[in-house]
Amino acid sequence: MKQRIIRSLSTAILAAACLGGNLVNAESLPTIPTTVERVGENLSTGVIHGWQTNHLLMYRGVLYAGGRVDDPSAQNTWKCSGAYFRRKPGGKWERIAAVPQPTYMILIGPDGRVWDVTPSDYAKTEILHMRRPLYFGRFEMPYCGTNAYLGASVSPEGNFLVMHAEVPEMEAFKPNAIVAAFYEQATGKWHKSRFVTPEGRYGYIGIILRGRKALAVLNSALADPKAVPEPPHYSWRHVRLARCDDLTRGEWTNKGFLMPEYGDTTLQDLIEGPDGSAYLSYGYRGGSTLEDARSRPMLHYIARIKDDLSTHVFATGINASATRILVSRKGDWYLVGRASDGDLHLWDLRHFKPVKEYDLPATDKLEGYMIHTLDPDRFGGEDDGDTIHVVSARYVNDKGEKPAAGEKATKAELWWARFELPAASR
Repeated sequence: MKQRIIRSLSTAILAAACLGGNLVNAESLPTIPTTVERVGENLSTGVIHGWQTNHLLMYRGVLYAGGRVDDPSAQNTWKCSGAYFRRKPGGKWERIAAVPQPTYMILIGPDGRVWDVTPSDYAKTEILHMRRPLYFGRFEMPYCGTNAYLGASVSPEGNFLVMHAEVPEMEAFKPNAIVAAFYEQATGKWHKSRFVTPEGRYGYIGIILRGRKALAVLNSALADPKAVPEPPHYSWRHVRLARCDDLTRGEWTNKGFLMPEYGDTTLQDLIEGPDGSAYLSYGYRGGSTLEDARSRPMLHYIARIKDDLSTHVFATGINASATRILVSRKGDWYLVGRASDGDLHLWDLRHFKPVKEYDLPATDKLEGYMIHTLDPDRFGGEDDGDTIHVVSARYVNDKGEKPAAGEKATKAELWWARFELPAASR
């Protein structure tokens, strides 16, 4: 739990460096009508964790959300169990199920069976899978791996891939490895493979899975006193890219992408673009010395990643955190993220530069350091066309109120927002 809390705080601090300096004064921005509702309350303050995770799905037009709740009786390191929520079209959010494992990320296959990634300890990767479609009363555990530093994806065919660090060792530049466990729906068989990561442990992994083929973006999870002198010395600055053309054979290619000697990286989103390339949204600063790196601002970028792992990086000039890339049905590009006024903002992009900015009113309730949106490319289910759905956490005290200055939040609430892309204005 300590590592998870520090990860969240460190990311929040870095994200704060990205805020401010938008196109115009926030008070003069055009607004987009936005529906904001509370999904559920009395959740764990650790409910939002990891850029690579997911808490929102749509299946047959129905929205599902998942998260974790504090549970002193739970048999896991986090002392949390899982909860599921549902919202039918035109209805309200309702809590529909609980699971004993601490829900970390949710995915769904085309058959309507949910995959629940539920590590119960730093040294475990546990995967739950529904026995039958949309039946939350019974899961089985088809896979248990060696490390909670992980990522997962489901393909349109129903295949599933989880990737996790091989050992918990955190020391920088002590070689580690990534283990990939691939389930092929057509054969019902699991296939395992691995590749070495020379800089040490990686584990916050975003994956796009198509058939037997995968492309992955890996973020380091290291302890490096040289690069981060302050205890406990956690550094997430390195990013590797990896690909495998046939996961039943398990032959991986991987290469460094962002490998500064000093610096910080906050990965935020990974999508498959209309051209078939992957697109990565992230904040970054790097330098040749510690002082050099820390004197630089965190800047926002979008990188195009091709099948051969070659990249083209675009500096957007946008100052925001928790960003998500959106592409309309017409092929117009947008970015949604948290701005300096606390609300989520939407940026209309042309050639990855903002040409118009909108405020999404009342979305300051979605204050978790990550927001999650519908992403069938990685997590299955459906999108909703140009209607966008996002969820994140709001942090409260025992009275359900925003903590006073110096007061620690004890609970979290999940909040949902819905808005339409302004594609008609183009």
